[in-house]
Amino acid sequence: MVYFLYGDIPLQLKYEELLKKIKDENKNIPEQHFDITQDEIDNIFQALSTNSMFIPKSLIVIKRLEKMKGLNNFIKSLAEFNYSQKIIILIYEEELNDYGKTVNPLEKALTMKNLEAIAKPLVARKESEKKSLQFFVEKKLNCSEYEAEKFIEMVGEDFLKIKNEIAKIENFLNGEPFKLEKVKHILSINTEYNLYKLTENFIYNKNSKDLIEHLRAEKNYMLFLNILSEELSTLFKLKDLSLRGIIGPSVSYNKFKADIYPNIKNNFKINNFKSTAEYPLFLKFKYLDLYSIDFYKKKMKDTLIVEYKIKTGQIEEILGMEKFILEFFI
Repeated sequence: MVYFLYGDIPLQLKYEELLKKIKDENKNIPEQHFDITQDEIDNIFQALSTNSMFIPKSLIVIKRLEKMKGLNNFIKSLAEFNYSQKIIILIYEEELNDYGKTVNPLEKALTMKNLEAIAKPLVARKESEKKSLQFFVEKKLNCSEYEAEKFIEMVGEDFLKIKNEIAKIENFLNGEPFKLEKVKHILSINTEYNLYKLTENFIYNKNSKDLIEHLRAEKNYMLFLNILSEELSTLFKLKDLSLRGIIGPSVSYNKFKADIYPNIKNNFKINNFKSTAEYPLFLKFKYLDLYSIDFYKKKMKDTLIVEYKIKTGQIEEILGMEKFILEFFI
């Protein structure tokens, strides 16, 4: 049996699930693991062509196929081998850019007809399995959906890092029930979450100093503009709802969750497929009177302009960004 596993963020989770299933069904199955980046093609073909009457079944895992030149020819060549004694797992990782778009989709590197003639394709993409990481965290930490979402937001979506952070938490708690507030200080916070909190502090408290220091160190200016743009858009939409009398600082969370959120959630999509959860939106109600709707409209436009000028070389990135931040509230 040949499995071709491909996708982006949930890929490692899907792989571990498949690996566990194979090992549960084939106790003590011998394994061989190969990495395309390690120039192991000859060893791979030797492993594929070797059969032994003393071993009923073996497992061969080939990773990093996204780095292989001539992937179509390699897949076609697999038809030459006898797999009656083998289980093969082929892994192709798709990369996402800062906007959540696939940089190297499998369909551009490989003819799917060729693939389906040889292997069973298994896809693991964030857009179609958006809840898989969340369910994994909920199960491992025995926590709520909201805490699982916040945990992933804080540590990032890399599955191996999530596993390591969960192991760290389990060791720290030593059998005690999980509470996110209790373990925040031991987590390795990802850069994006840290920048998101700095952006919030900038908008709500006009704290530019910490934000500028971070950007000077990390140089993640485009990520900042993306986060800022999303936050301004969210606040603009909330302000509009407030002006129309749909929400307000006096609205209770239970009323918002039950009566209002279901009717407005599609206005708060993240990456075009997932709506911002109820509670994070509700927490922003206390800022509804902080700025006018015209302020948000102007700042969204200013953000697009500075991004365009930086990308087209009209202004220098570092100085242009710092000037933008320092003059943001003027």
